[in-house]
Amino acid sequence: MMTAEPSMDRHIQQTTERLICIKQQLSHPSTFQTAARELLEWCADPRAFQRSFEPGLIGCLTIVSRVAAQNGYDFDLGYRLLAVCAVHRDKFTPKSAGNHELSAKGNLIATLYSQEPNGKRTTKEVLVFWE
Repeated sequence: MMTAEPSMDRHIQQTTERLICIKQQLSHPSTFQTAARELLEWCADPRAFQRSFEPGLIGCLTIVSRVAAQNGYDFDLGYRLLAVCAVHRDKFTPKSAGNHELSAKGNLIATLYSQEPNGKRTTKEVLVFWE
């Protein structure tokens, strides 16, 4: 009789490998939107925040927080992704959730900056965590 454990191990391995691919795609302007949308859809399911997937997800969020506001990337999509994940911050280990400077209120804050065509600089703050 086949046990569920090998199947679950395979699922975890496949998901981890997919997160590695998504992380790589998030690093390039030409593939950022597709990867971020896939990750956003995946993060809509609370199962995405299982401990097994945490390192891969944190890696992806790190890239998003670093590149989303740069030219050629999608600032608003990056913001939405970080905000969706911030809602689930209680599901992360204290190490991942606390690996960045805390604001005065004890929340992790990332500020995304965007330069609009008229030269005006827009900022958005979002609760976030990363490596």
